[in-house]
Amino acid sequence: MKNKPVVAFDAKDFDRPKFLLVPDPDNPGKMKRQNTGFYSPLGLGVLYKDSENFVKTYVDETRSLSDSFNLPLGLPIYCSTVVKNQLGLRKAIPFCDQLVKKITKFIDLIHVSYVILPPKEIESVSVGGDRCPVEEVQTSKFLRILCHMFSYISAWNFLGKRRDEEFDLLLDSFVSKYTPAWYDLIGRIKPKVFQHGDECNPFISCADLFAFLTDAKLYSNKLRLEPDNVKEVWKDHDFEVETRFLDEKILSKYKWVRQDHIDIKDYIVHPVVFLLVDEIEKLGVSREITVPDSRGVYTEVELTAKPRKFHEVIRKMEPYYAAIKYAFQLGGSMQFYDRYIDSDKVRDGDVLIYIGQDSSRIAKTYLDIFDVEIMSAKELRNKMRKKL
Repeated sequence: MKNKPVVAFDAKDFDRPKFLLVPDPDNPGKMKRQNTGFYSPLGLGVLYKDSENFVKTYVDETRSLSDSFNLPLGLPIYCSTVVKNQLGLRKAIPFCDQLVKKITKFIDLIHVSYVILPPKEIESVSVGGDRCPVEEVQTSKFLRILCHMFSYISAWNFLGKRRDEEFDLLLDSFVSKYTPAWYDLIGRIKPKVFQHGDECNPFISCADLFAFLTDAKLYSNKLRLEPDNVKEVWKDHDFEVETRFLDEKILSKYKWVRQDHIDIKDYIVHPVVFLLVDEIEKLGVSREITVPDSRGVYTEVELTAKPRKFHEVIRKMEPYYAAIKYAFQLGGSMQFYDRYIDSDKVRDGDVLIYIGQDSSRIAKTYLDIFDVEIMSAKELRNKMRKKL
């Protein structure tokens, strides 16, 4: 039986801020800064051909470019955010651009989605109504929330009239309340959701790079987010470019109608590499230091240092990247484990990586329920180092 074509989706913010001074209605006689720029979620889908050779080439070219750009993490694939954080924006753009050029022969089409809901004309969006009250959400806020939903909204947009075509549909993980678009999507196809997909799945990673580059190319050419302009910035490539925007006419499809969130556990791709981390934050550390005032007089002041969440610290440490590598090798997903919302997501074949005594205890409890692999972050680090 012939394999289905693979199509993968990711999303990002498309933001063109423009600040003006306007009268402040809350403070008569005073002015305030108001953002009058353009914002939309930007969804990017990539339709692949010869998916097996794509993965091999994508990983090989990533390694080669990582060496030439001195990208130090040694990951098999990257998301654009990590590349920007490691190289800076000036080097991240050519890195991603050169990588994409190496794999365009494996791409049939890119599908670009965005939203046109001018806040000046449409001040708010009515949401809810299904088993909950209707409420008004300011349009600018609605659009920002929509970005977290937009990987599957873009997939729904892509499927459109493709009623007779079958796809292996991959989505980067999302957070969303129930929408008619979601009901339409799962009525048509069962998507595969990858937690941290842009970091551990090559197809979604590539879609992420295309989204990043579409934004960057439009910006550098001083072009607006419009269908003809999207085609213009990708005109030198052989793949087809398809651009569709969502506006007020179909708003009823992509606004949420319920207040509860979509339960994605039945769509998550396993195995999942769960990273369990103890909460080791303290309330804060106060200390006195001596500082000069405007007159040069030194006085003692108290500083309260608010520590970062340990999860945020871990994201920049080797155990996190080891978990990403392992998820890639297993062909699965990776996510931080939250004991309050993830307890029913663990399945046979999953991997639980623990950091701290409490996390070790929770992880080992699952051995009485499922056939899972459990190890400390240190053990995972050593395991992945041997595979390099």
